[in-house]
Amino acid sequence: MLQVLVDWAVATPLNEWVLSWNWTWVILEILHFTGLTLLLGGLLVIDLRYMGFLTQIPARATHTLLIIVVIGFGINLTSGILFFFGDPGRYAINIGFQVKFALIILAGLNVLWFYLKVDRKMHTWLDPNTPPALAKVIASTSLVLWFSVLICGRMIPYVGTG
Repeated sequence: MLQVLVDWAVATPLNEWVLSWNWTWVILEILHFTGLTLLLGGLLVIDLRYMGFLTQIPARATHTLLIIVVIGFGINLTSGILFFFGDPGRYAINIGFQVKFALIILAGLNVLWFYLKVDRKMHTWLDPNTPPALAKVIASTSLVLWFSVLICGRMIPYVGTG
């Protein structure tokens, strides 16, 4: 099944486009790093606030950073897909890529958990600037997951096929 995905990706015009210009990969690297900076920079402030740090920032005010996080994620998703299409055979069997992909899914589920269990109930907090324990757990989990994604991404060139 994995080989079918690889064969399909290689046969697409996207594969040809990524490989057709010497600067494509360099530009994708720059975009991926920029997206990562926006994503992790915004999440760091948001998650640290929900963990109980940065108390000078109202918890609700961190929502204004979400657009930066979403833009960063969008840039990374787009550039990551293009990376995959540029070398699907290498990425599909790479343990670093596989773990990174799984961690991104877990991070997405963690965001869903936050919105269902914390964000919807912020108005019921006794002190709007003191997050409950669950918010701290979810924020901590978010940072662990996203920095693990970063580490796995950096490992892709080095870990091979495991």
